[in-house]
Amino acid sequence: MTSSRPRMKLIPKRNERSELVHFRMSAGKAWFHTPRLCRGTGSRLSDSGSRALPRGMIPFILLALIFIPALSAGADEADLVRFRNLLERSSFPENDETRRLLSDTVTAPAYPAVETLFKINRQLSDGRLVQFEVRKAVRDWYLIFRNQRGNEPRETYPLWGRGTWIIKKDLLTGSYIQAKIFLQDDENSFVRIFPMKDNRSRLDVHLYGRQLDDDVIIPVSFEELMLTPFARIAALTEHSVDWDMIFPDPDSYGYRNVEQLVNALAYYEESIEEVGDAAVNGAGLNVFIESGDLVLIGEATSGGGTLEKGQTGLNCSGYVKWVADGLYSAWSGTPGSRHLDIDVLRQTTSRSNRNPWNESRSASGDDAREDMEALLRDPQFGLDWNRNLAWIVEETRLGRNLSADEKDALDTGKLIGIPYRRDLGYNLDDLASALYQLAAASPGAVYLAAVNSRFLPEPTESDPDPIPLHQYWHVSILAPWFDSGKNGTERGRFRVAVLDVGDVSESLLRDPRLIGEPRFPANIMSNATRYARLGRDNSGNALIPEVMVHLIRMDVPSDFQPSPLPEAR
Repeated sequence: MTSSRPRMKLIPKRNERSELVHFRMSAGKAWFHTPRLCRGTGSRLSDSGSRALPRGMIPFILLALIFIPALSAGADEADLVRFRNLLERSSFPENDETRRLLSDTVTAPAYPAVETLFKINRQLSDGRLVQFEVRKAVRDWYLIFRNQRGNEPRETYPLWGRGTWIIKKDLLTGSYIQAKIFLQDDENSFVRIFPMKDNRSRLDVHLYGRQLDDDVIIPVSFEELMLTPFARIAALTEHSVDWDMIFPDPDSYGYRNVEQLVNALAYYEESIEEVGDAAVNGAGLNVFIESGDLVLIGEATSGGGTLEKGQTGLNCSGYVKWVADGLYSAWSGTPGSRHLDIDVLRQTTSRSNRNPWNESRSASGDDAREDMEALLRDPQFGLDWNRNLAWIVEETRLGRNLSADEKDALDTGKLIGIPYRRDLGYNLDDLASALYQLAAASPGAVYLAAVNSRFLPEPTESDPDPIPLHQYWHVSILAPWFDSGKNGTERGRFRVAVLDVGDVSESLLRDPRLIGEPRFPANIMSNATRYARLGRDNSGNALIPEVMVHLIRMDVPSDFQPSPLPEAR
């Protein structure tokens, strides 16, 4: 998926006049004034004055305040309605009503003038509670608007939760510095707005630590944007930012297919133990991939124990195959009943980054081949395994053979703001942002992941000084979806399950409720450093390899069932 959008976009300015209505409550009366704003700026031209209203008029004035369209340069009413609907569909919370209520505080020129107690406001527009607070730092101060999460009396207000606004101002001058609006429950997923000269603003977008769009120019003053709905900001930048990708429809049935697959596999966690080189063959038997011998009770597991009666031994490749067996069975019309043949999956696929080691298969004589293969298993085994699985499942889904171009299309490619290398994939640090974009573009897909990096083979008598090679040393399945809001979930929240040798966990994304880094990336980096054995730098620290993750897509059917899981003999 690529983007043809320019890095900088100047939105045409329209000659429209905008009015914002502010009010305050005092002794049961509403005091209101309508400061006139010059066209496309935030400069106050005149003030209509203040007067008291009868008590009975207060509810009508409040409703009018909420639903008056906030239109200005580049965003007409139809645009605003469309983006209001887009945000409402994904349950992205708006808190512009509360920001306008506290407009005097937001626009105050100095910190001492706005010292305020902790406040919670219930919005008339949606009934949501919004928590407001002011924080003081050494050189800056912050106005923070957090949205209610959950239901009373157990609601929470995440600092970097979806829809939170943090407005940063200079402590000495009171001038605006920037504003952040968080897109997901992630401190590295946000829209950031900066003030510019000539009553303009600048916007950039970050998603799980990767900048997707930058230098998007809005011909509206920063101060005015601080009091408007986020829907208006989206409408003003629709030609520069792909908001449909950032706010996908969580009701897409494809997301429910992925969620159902994850829930179904979670039931088998205690039945599977990691055993090196173990899988399920085409006959449904628990065997070793290389030899074809049966896996027996008492076999050593990676956790230091032994395989017990009633358990199945699988390694990472075997687990990925077993999940793919279920997809293959469902697309075949016989859910939960078939297994793929192991030998077919071991076939070499076309590659542009072949290793000289692979030519060992053409070495003359059995002894020569055995000497070469004694170094280690095929460094690109994981890539071939995943590709063969995905190709077979896709051919079964379509009911025909795939062309070479169709096979290539299953490999994920370039995404907005994320580097991609053919056959290698994405950097491990880019994985969350990549999966968000992929999930938004293709609801109902999971991705076979082949983790790869450089490593140094163990010295042998025939090769005492080996050179570093590139190896695909781990495979797993990554299952992304967006919550529908049912069963107590937070509608529109992005989630990723890591399916890895019987372990079904959400260990890729950082959980704001927990302390520490996500477990999956940390484990991958630890293993990569240990496997690589690239030596140490001048300070004695182990050299850390660049870890890449190749992804290939598999679509999930609505009637997925895991194929039978054979027990060790």
